[in-house]
Amino acid sequence: MEKAPAFLGEEFGREEVAELPGTITVRGPEPVIAHMASYRAWAEQHDVPFDRARTLVADGIARSGAYEITCLGGILLCRR
Repeated sequence: MEKAPAFLGEEFGREEVAELPGTITVRGPEPVIAHMASYRAWAEQHDVPFDRARTLVADGIARSGAYEITCLGGILLCRR
């Protein structure tokens, strides 16, 4: 999203980014692990410790009762 205006500037005369920040809260590791499963091939190619994610999430939940993930989505408003 940060680079989108530069990329889109070649095609559009005006670009705006409307940021949509959010927080996802889970009380069990399963939703996080299910999401991360789509990254398994990438993680293995780059030696990312994929299997450690379950432990990290479970430990965070054990400490505080929930695991929070911040996220940033957005809408790109472009005009010619």
